[in-house]
Amino acid sequence: MKEQESQLKQQLSLYMDKFEEFQSTLAKSNEVFTTFRQEMEKMTKKIKKLEKETTQWRTKWESNNQALLQMAEEKTLRDGHFKALQGKLELLERLCRALQKERNDLSNQLSLLQEQRDKGPVPPGPGQHEALPMEDEEDEEEDSEDLAHNEELEACEEPPQHAADKPTTAAATPPTRLLD
Repeated sequence: MKEQESQLKQQLSLYMDKFEEFQSTLAKSNEVFTTFRQEMEKMTKKIKKLEKETTQWRTKWESNNQALLQMAEEKTLRDGHFKALQGKLELLERLCRALQKERNDLSNQLSLLQEQRDKGPVPPGPGQHEALPMEDEEDEEEDSEDLAHNEELEACEEPPQHAADKPTTAAATPPTRLLD
């Protein structure tokens, strides 16, 4: 009986050691499981946060893309406006050159008329007009300047023209006014 009791005690102590070992292993397993669960929760939160950031970046990208498209359309419109203004500038430059040429021609005519007046009256030949007194010539010069100014204003008020619709240089030169 004593031997049996000692054997049973030894078995009991062996079982108790194994039970304690099992409990410690189970506790460690629980700790690992808890840690794993916490890590999973953290990862879930990170995933949700990243999904929100992805959505924000996507909306920002879409809005920036739309803004870029709008800016491209505006640039196209501005380029068209710029070309129209360039056409107007060319037209005004041609008009200016024509007016300068007409002014120079009229100035030359005026100086010739003054020289003729200083030399003496010369009867007008065929196709020539009678020389006017100096005051009338100044009035005529002012009239031609007014005419040129009015033509400049009309040219500025014209709508923009395409290259194919632009008048030729002969059409762009203003008509000269004959002396009465």
